[in-house]
Amino acid sequence: MLFSSFTSFKKQQELQVSDVFSQLKNIVTAILKREVPSNSSNSQLIFNTNLKIQQYFHAAQYHRKQIDLTTSLGVFHKEAYESTIKKYNQLKLLMDSFIILNIEEEREKINHRMRLVDDKIEKLYLELKNVKHILIPELEEKFWQAFKEDLMPILAELR
Repeated sequence: MLFSSFTSFKKQQELQVSDVFSQLKNIVTAILKREVPSNSSNSQLIFNTNLKIQQYFHAAQYHRKQIDLTTSLGVFHKEAYESTIKKYNQLKLLMDSFIILNIEEEREKINHRMRLVDDKIEKLYLELKNVKHILIPELEEKFWQAFKEDLMPILAELR
């Protein structure tokens, strides 16, 4: 009796760990902690992320004012503006998703909504688990950028 209840409890834990909600939560948390290093506190992570979002916003405003397509420096500011806005939007989406994925009551709803892309989420989750063993330093930034490019459309569905 005790053994059977323990086994069913363990199976239930494995089911919860392997569901789409948990996988997505682990992915978003890992990416956000990589983007915005902070201590393990969720509130500190959200605070630091908000600071970085504000930095991107102010940098984008500055570059936007300096755009002048008749000079090389003005073209640089245009490219810097576009890059900064992209990073701003990605980080904001990551933070919004992090907040949603830390609400346990949303688990069932998110698992249901993400059932059409659960194979993509699982593939990203497995990639995240295995990346530490195979990634060489020269390709690390390109890998994370490609990873985020695949993740962002999935996170956009959470909104």
